[in-house]
Formats: sequence, C-alpha cells, structure tokens
Amino acid sequence: MQLTNFRKSYQLIICLLVGAALHAQGQTFTRQDSLRGSLNAERTWWDVLRYDISVTPDYNSKTIAGEVNLGFKVVSEAGPMQIDLQEPMNLTTATLNGKSISFTREGNAWHLAITDKLPLGSRQNIVLAFSGKPREAVRAPWDGGWIWTKDRGGNPWMTVACQGLGASVWYPCKDHQSDEPDNGASLRMTVDNDLAAVGNGRLLSKKDAGQGKTEFLWEVKNPINNYDIIPYIGKYSNWNDS
Repeated sequence: MQLTNFRKSYQLIICLLVGAALHAQGQTFTRQDSLRGSLNAERTWWDVLRYDISVTPDYNSKTIAGEVNLGFKVVSEAGPMQIDLQEPMNLTTATLNGKSISFTREGNAWHLAITDKLPLGSRQNIVLAFSGKPREAVRAPWDGGWIWTKDRGGNPWMTVACQGLGASVWYPCKDHQSDEPDNGASLRMTVDNDLAAVGNGRLLSKKDAGQGKTEFLWEVKNPINNYDIIPYIGKYSNWNDS
C-alpha cells in the first residue's frame, strides 16, 4: 500500500512539472521583454567598465535626480546604444566626448543615436543625467523600487530594492547580468546634513555640499552586479571597537 501511494505521488509530481513546463512554453513575450532580456546589436558593441553614479534624493517629494558617468570599451563597430531606465524615470541628457547625443524612448529602453566612429578597443565615457519619481517598493524586498520610510525615531530612511526588478528602476545603465562593470563603481550621495549616506565599498570622502546638504562618496573597485549598487540613507550612529 505504501509503495502504491508513493507511485501515485511521484506521478502527480511529474504531471505538475510537465504542466508547468508546457505553460511556460506557451508564454508570450513582449517587445519590452526582448529589449530587457536579450543582447541585441545596441548592447553588444560596448562593454561596461565602470559606473560613477551621483544621486540627490528628495524625501518629501519621493523624487531623485542625478548623473551617471558610464565608462565603456568599444569591442566592435559602434552604432546606436541602448540604455535602460525604467518608467516613470526620465533620461534628461546624454553627452559623449563633450557632444550632446540625441535619444528616443521605447518604454523602459532609450536608444541613443551615436554616430561617431569610435576606435575599436578604445575606452569611452558617456555622461547620462536622469531625474524623476522612481517606482516605489510597497512590500520590499518582495517587490522592487525605492523605499521611503522612517526609522523608529521618526527619521527619514531611504534605500532601494532592485535585484528582481533591475537597477534601471532608478539609474540609467546596461541592465543585463552578463555585463558587470570590470573596474567597479562609485556612488556619490547628497543628503540633508542630519542624515548619513552609506554605499558599497569604502568611504572616500564626506564634505559640505552647501544649502544644508552633505555629500558622501563611496567606491568599490571590484566588478559588481549593477543591482548591488545600493544607497542606504538615514540617521546612523557610528561606533567601532578593536
């Protein structure tokens, strides 16, 4: 009797797995799925070397503004470039070698009209300015987006949950896990004077930014997933021991 029940359970599990596989095969993918998940011609000609990110959050309006200096290497003939930045965030300007680059939006993807003949193997930097009200995480970490909340003392606390949703929920990047920044990343955060901003790696500097703001600069020198570049902003206490 026990062997018969085991066989029935085993058969049921197999049926469920086969049904799930058939359901997945019948799933239809959208153009946005392809832009996000595939390595198309606008992504493969360049290799990400480094992200230098600057961001200034506004807790009251739940908005952010900033800039990404994206270092990349030209690995094949250059052409249009796809940059990912999810709605409702906006890419405001793009500058390559001091030259303004025009762009068009297609949902969460931005197509940059790069027409310069960039030398094969050369290292380039494109500066991407962004702003807007990023998607808010309602049940973090089970969903993605910026988190605007308060600590037990009633002080503002801000961070991001974006491993599943992608780093492009808040800053412009190549949002594909195959391409990590080889030379690491930096995160510069400008926050109110009564708050502290913590990022990845080591704290390089902390300085007065004027108008009641303080600027914190953190850097990680090793390759890192773009969704792991995360700000932690709040009223922290610092202590150490040995």
